[in-house]
Amino acid sequence: VICAVTAILLALTNAITAPTIKANQDKAANEALLVVMPEGKDFKKLLEVAKAGKIDFCWAIHLGSGFRKGSEEDYAALFRKLGWMYDAGFRSFAVFFDDFGSADAEFHAEIGNRVLKEFIDRRKGCAPLVMCPNVYWGFGHPYQKTLGEKLDSRVHIMWTGRGICSDITADAVKKITADFRRPPFIWWNWPVNDYCRSKILLGRTYGLDDVACSGFVSNPMENCEASKIALYGIARWCKDPKNFDSKKVWEESFEKLYKDKKVAKAMRIFAEHNSDQGPNGHGYRREESVSVAALCAKAREEFKSSGTLTENTEEELEEIFEEVRDACAYLLEKLPQDRYDLGWEIEGWLEVQKHQMMIALETLELCEEYNEDDDIKSNLSKIRRLMKASGAAAERHREKFAAATFAGDKQWIAKPATATREIAPLVGLILESVLKSAYRRKTGKEFDSAAGFRGFSDACALPEPVVRLDGKYAGIVRVMEYNEIAPGESFGIQVPAKWQTDYFHAKLGDASAVKAGVIELSKDGKVWSRLQSSNHGENMEKPLAVEDGWKFARYRNVSKNKIRVKINQFKFDIRPVASPVEELIDELLK
Repeated sequence: VICAVTAILLALTNAITAPTIKANQDKAANEALLVVMPEGKDFKKLLEVAKAGKIDFCWAIHLGSGFRKGSEEDYAALFRKLGWMYDAGFRSFAVFFDDFGSADAEFHAEIGNRVLKEFIDRRKGCAPLVMCPNVYWGFGHPYQKTLGEKLDSRVHIMWTGRGICSDITADAVKKITADFRRPPFIWWNWPVNDYCRSKILLGRTYGLDDVACSGFVSNPMENCEASKIALYGIARWCKDPKNFDSKKVWEESFEKLYKDKKVAKAMRIFAEHNSDQGPNGHGYRREESVSVAALCAKAREEFKSSGTLTENTEEELEEIFEEVRDACAYLLEKLPQDRYDLGWEIEGWLEVQKHQMMIALETLELCEEYNEDDDIKSNLSKIRRLMKASGAAAERHREKFAAATFAGDKQWIAKPATATREIAPLVGLILESVLKSAYRRKTGKEFDSAAGFRGFSDACALPEPVVRLDGKYAGIVRVMEYNEIAPGESFGIQVPAKWQTDYFHAKLGDASAVKAGVIELSKDGKVWSRLQSSNHGENMEKPLAVEDGWKFARYRNVSKNKIRVKINQFKFDIRPVASPVEELIDELLK
């Protein structure tokens, strides 16, 4: 209902929802999706809301790999289910094949053609059928060309752009239009944050060329209320792409969405510093903290050259940090009273950013006190307390979102990260530099900072993966599409020398990848030993002895064929230790 209401408020015209049929589900689960008649009351309410707002509410079904080729029984069940949804009031339908199941273009075209001719064409008032293909990004793939040739030209084909998450460019649209033999139905993966769960994406809408397409939908965040900033911009672009002014529309969105002027101003401040995804497996990034980027660059140069900041730069930074801190504090107080749903969604980010700005202000003072040879223990104690408070707020957020989601999603919930593109790196640079200098002054030696966590790959089709440290886990950031790994090729992770590992676990998409490869461990990245892992389904895992000192793990294809791997998980469990900054503060407070 929230999605439909959101669409109405923002003058959008389409909303899509889809259950999924998976090959690895048991019979009862598949029947629940394909055979059993769904409860009608919830759909009725959704349809009523959508109709009131002139929303074309599309019901989609994902056939995955559970739909059997040549099975008239499955076709009969599919048509029966579609018929129930038609009788419930739906007039728009879609069939999905994305992210799992085989890339069998001829079979997918057959299903689409039969749904069109044996269901859509035989009922009054149906909108054109929409299909999400198995290969839904890029261009030039044989699957896409075959689908374009075999699928009835009246069926719309969804497409995400040059990449799974990417801008929509005229050149790319021209190429996929030739492959599909029709303009694409664009599915833009913005502002979705399922691949960067630590981030809330509140930036402006940009990166869309004025292109010919058969439809346009946005994939929003799981945070419905927070998604409205981006969705407002998308709605305005859809209405008039030629005259769309991205910056103007973004500024306007706060006035339209938040009638309380103080809330609108505070949300505008908060949003500017929460718009970039951070490093991710898709390589898709957005601007962030634009109005302070030049100031942050100036401050970095000053600090690197002299170890301090000019009085003017420090005052400007202090003003920014106070403004963001106060905006977060105001929203934390105001939203639970006036905008509960929005407040619930963004509370964790507000808490973390408020503490982040307080740490930033203490860091400026620490830098000044240190350069004047004053005692800095009071500053260090405050910073340490603020770090603990921020960590506690982040953990509350993680627990809250884990409790609110379904079992299979809990493992992907991440702690909030804010202002990571400009402000956090600057504050981190100043704080760590001052602490290292203070440590050197106190002990007469350098602080032993270990090399960072990193990913590596010699697979042609898989770029160097991004590694994230999250609590007691260090692993590759989830890669949501399949990648081909040739015989002998490998990918993996390295953890710094001072970290200990006590468990390894990989989830690689399906059992064929597990069967074709091995997990190998190393202490130095040179000598490798095969891990006798416990393998089941897509999983390869095993407890490790801490005293063995494993620092590297890699997956290697030992078969004679290329295999498809989807990195759902590739991680070490690591023993909790303090961050370098926390270690330094603790050492200096002794």
